[in-house]
Amino acid sequence: MSDEARILMAQHAKTSELLGVDFLPLGTAPEGLVNAPVEQLVEQSAHQSAPRARQPAKQAPVRPDQPSFAAREPEGQRAGRSVVPSDVAPISAEEIREAYESFETKQARLDGLCTKYELDAPHQHFNMPFNSIVFGEGDPDASLMFIGDAPGEDEDLSGRPFVGRAGQLLENMIKAMGQSRESVYICNVLKTCAPGHATPTADVTAICVPYLFEQIRVVSPKVIVTLGLCASQLLLGETKPMRSMRGHWHPLRADLTESGIPDVQIMPTYHPGYLLRSYTEDNRRKVWSDLTQVIEKLKG
Repeated sequence: MSDEARILMAQHAKTSELLGVDFLPLGTAPEGLVNAPVEQLVEQSAHQSAPRARQPAKQAPVRPDQPSFAAREPEGQRAGRSVVPSDVAPISAEEIREAYESFETKQARLDGLCTKYELDAPHQHFNMPFNSIVFGEGDPDASLMFIGDAPGEDEDLSGRPFVGRAGQLLENMIKAMGQSRESVYICNVLKTCAPGHATPTADVTAICVPYLFEQIRVVSPKVIVTLGLCASQLLLGETKPMRSMRGHWHPLRADLTESGIPDVQIMPTYHPGYLLRSYTEDNRRKVWSDLTQVIEKLKG
């Protein structure tokens, strides 16, 4: 077996174990692959999550008037190959232009919201020091949106949501769903650290929710996964514990849809930070069950 194949098998086994899928489809997984502690799995790729300046999360679609880089491939390698499968209708230049303009428009609206948030400076009411405003990142045309509670220390230093240990676990979950960080949209209810890094209170949450609601309006996702109790109770208008809300589809609370925010299906699940603290097989299977329902919903 080649080294590359061994690496791919190891990555698959680690991701499966991380999400509570304790088997491999072929044969029995090596003991060293499925029993690696979560700390090791997360820390192995910690260097990939090092703080860096906020950058555009996704490159916009290529404009029709831009050159195609496919022409740079040697003729011998292109022979007999087609970029578009024969059973897929080609995309017209007009469709590409419309997609590009949609992306640009939505991204500009999100950037404008971020700027307005900084100008309004609602975080000054928190009466605590901070380094960054962690507004959100990802595809503004995403069908899938993840909403957490509040940025942590790693996020405050980098200006990006979910980049610490919990963020690494979330990224592994997204990959296991067949998605990428760039193909979804990720944000939090709060846009700066909560006072004392505690669970956001109702007063603190009220300062930030207008921006969150507008983010939902701009992205208009098909599905939202709420990560944690604060985000779940806020968007569902519930006071129930997470164990009662997770595992079931919920509509966005009525007053938000009545205000013009598109109706969207919501799947509450445990926050990756909670999963790291309570890393049991039962919890992992519950989260993976929730995400499996999301995968099926996005197919429909």
